[in-house]
Amino acid sequence: MREIFKNTIFVGALLLTAPAALLAQRIQAPTPINTVAPSPYGVQPPATLTGGIQPFDPYATGTQFSSYPATTYAAPTYGAPTYAPPVSYPPPPTTPPAGFTAGPPSYFPNQTAPAYGYQQPIYQPTTEFPSIPYERFLENVGFRYTWLPKLSNDDTALQMQDFDVSATAQFPNFLGCNAPLLVTPAFVLHLWDGPQNVVQNLPGNAYSTYLDFAWNPELTPRLYAELGFRAGVYTDFKTFNSNSLRLQGLGVGAVRLTPTTTLKAGVVYINRLDVKLLPVIGLTWQPDARSRFDLVFPYPRISKYWTTFGDKEVWWYVGGEYGGGSWTIQRDTGMGFVDDQVDINDYRVFGGLEATHPNRLKAFIELGFVWERQLVYRSAIPTLNVDNTLMLRTGFNF
Repeated sequence: MREIFKNTIFVGALLLTAPAALLAQRIQAPTPINTVAPSPYGVQPPATLTGGIQPFDPYATGTQFSSYPATTYAAPTYGAPTYAPPVSYPPPPTTPPAGFTAGPPSYFPNQTAPAYGYQQPIYQPTTEFPSIPYERFLENVGFRYTWLPKLSNDDTALQMQDFDVSATAQFPNFLGCNAPLLVTPAFVLHLWDGPQNVVQNLPGNAYSTYLDFAWNPELTPRLYAELGFRAGVYTDFKTFNSNSLRLQGLGVGAVRLTPTTTLKAGVVYINRLDVKLLPVIGLTWQPDARSRFDLVFPYPRISKYWTTFGDKEVWWYVGGEYGGGSWTIQRDTGMGFVDDQVDINDYRVFGGLEATHPNRLKAFIELGFVWERQLVYRSAIPTLNVDNTLMLRTGFNF
């Protein structure tokens, strides 16, 4: 019994003294502090490996005061953007070239008038200058210069220069019709050099001044007319008589066979000495906004859109015309001056370029060939055949 009591007391003593011994042992042997000096060229080992707090390292690139591993950052990647291509570049033009006014825009040779296929102009606003449609009282205020040079010093060579200014006023809803009445006053100075012939000759200059009326009413959705009348004075102002006043006229019917094709037929009265009437017959075809075919005698023309420079549309075209005119003149016979009247007749083919600005300013230039040139006189002197030549024509309107 006594042995059991001793053993019990011994076990209790052990249980009471064990925590104190352990605590004393922990106080006597503390955890060592890392004494490794900081390296200026690297990162100190993390605290989880040394068991202590790391000293501050200004050159360290990792986390020093945390046991979290350093994170890595990857730059995001983006796919190249894709854009839908434009419908077309350059943008297609909105109308056929205004070069149909380049010359001559009417059926009356050697003059400027807007009687040829008039369409009410539509203003197309741009992104820079947005606006709304509008109508102008004056249309096609313009200038045109034509030069037919001498190519030799022969007696039958003739140089011609024409300086032409005109302006067109429109009067909407003429006679209750949607088509306006177009009224065009114009003035032309003609400078002539040659031919060097004592009998068949010309004065140094002559003039054309006229008033033109044009009206293109739509009779039905598929039938319309092109009507024109011109009254003018054509003289050198040294000879003025009843022949100086010339009246001219136009009557053409047009039928729209399809939305893009129109048949035209009629006559034009040019009132010259040897030619009074010319037939008007042919087709116009506009398959798209970039091309137009006016296969109409006596002024055929084919026009195609070429390119766009900045905000200017550029078209090229080829065409032909019956040129010339008729004037009363004072002719030098070598023994004095006599009054006479002369027709200058010729045929012309040409090619040209025309640029159109959104503000409606149009400029063009043409180069052509002229042949079958004749001087026909009212008096009994014979007709003179004049040398072939070239033609340069340029101008602008707005």
